Amino acid sequence: MQKKTFNKLDLDVYEEVLDNGLRIYIAPISRVSAHVAMTSLYGSAIMEFKPLGQDEYFKIPAGTAHFLEHKMFAKEDGQDIMDIFQKNGARSNAYTNNHITSYYFNAPNHFYENLENLLNCVTIPYYTAENIEKEKGIIDQEIKAGFDDPTGLCYYTSLLNTFKEYPYRYPVAGYSKTIKNINADILYNCYNTFYHPANMLLTIAGDVNPEEVISFVKNYYAKKDYPPLKTIEIKHYDEPQEVLKKDETIHKDITNNIIEMAYKVSIKDNPLSLLKILSYIGIYLDIKFGAISKFNKEAMENKNILYQVGYMMDNVGDYIFIDFDTSVVKVDNIFDLVNENLNNRDFSEQEFNLIVKNIIKSLVLMSDNVYNISNTLIMHICRYGSIQYDIYNFYQSLNYEECRKLINSLDFSHYTRTIIAPKS
Repeated sequence: MQKKTFNKLDLDVYEEVLDNGLRIYIAPISRVSAHVAMTSLYGSAIMEFKPLGQDEYFKIPAGTAHFLEHKMFAKEDGQDIMDIFQKNGARSNAYTNNHITSYYFNAPNHFYENLENLLNCVTIPYYTAENIEKEKGIIDQEIKAGFDDPTGLCYYTSLLNTFKEYPYRYPVAGYSKTIKNINADILYNCYNTFYHPANMLLTIAGDVNPEEVISFVKNYYAKKDYPPLKTIEIKHYDEPQEVLKKDETIHKDITNNIIEMAYKVSIKDNPLSLLKILSYIGIYLDIKFGAISKFNKEAMENKNILYQVGYMMDNVGDYIFIDFDTSVVKVDNIFDLVNENLNNRDFSEQEFNLIVKNIIKSLVLMSDNVYNISNTLIMHICRYGSIQYDIYNFYQSLNYEECRKLINSLDFSHYTRTIIAPKS
């Protein structure tokens, strides 16, 4: 067990790697109920890989990772994982996104009972033709509800039109037609490969004793046998810079227009680290579209724009995906307003320093919140491959001129525009 420290954040993390490859990260926080997450580095954007012990690529339907998340709660002995959590006073849930699948709980008491229940959830698969078919009906309803929601439909359409090859273009839950093809063989291949301990993280933040926790987890896994896991081979896709489709309008029974504008920005061969690239782009977006930006102030005063223009970004292979969304009475020039503001690359050092200062403040706040600590640990491993313990000093070292140079080098000309419009 190694003790690491987030510099200047007064936050210690104890690291351990078990013989089976499971990575454990524990951040002790006195007098705070523990937040515990068991996370597989497997999300919906992985759709073709070489399963453990096999030499050929195995292609799976869209929505498989999310389907597998649901089926991990089914047990042959009939035990109800969620019911056990509830009886032990734990709040628990699970989620799948494009990059990971995570199962978690938070509880003031019965820590080890809940921890064992969480480990049972992710280490004991039970897939049968019967329980798979039953789950298809449940998830199909979830998928249909997502597409019936105009906001969801707008986002799914935008993703599909932005990317040509990357599976990121598909909804996390997949489509009704794709989940019909999921069977036990597919689920076991995915489970055996991606739920191997060497592809998982156990993150704990709260009032726990690291040595005792690690001993408990070691004893739990001592009863289980896993073959060695080499690097998982995941299919690489050659994604062109051009978007698939630039414009699409879908008419629905709604009152106002819902719009989405998504950019595919290449960072291929950029010499900066991914951490710096994401940090600088995030700072730039906050300057241009954030709560205190001139754009946001004008948007809030514009009676045609019904709510604040939201924005997000994600790293997708060689690209940064940047997405804007809002609702408007009339489409008019809303796309031009967003595009012109994004491409007006003028910003001051004062604006830059203000955003950096706010980021550093949020780091300090993160170190007091067990949920945020756990999520930060997971995000660092998933995105950067290791915990960035010097993140405080990293943000302090960010350079205005380096940020300007990066932003000026980016090509914002590849984008899609999606409108969910009222029926005329």
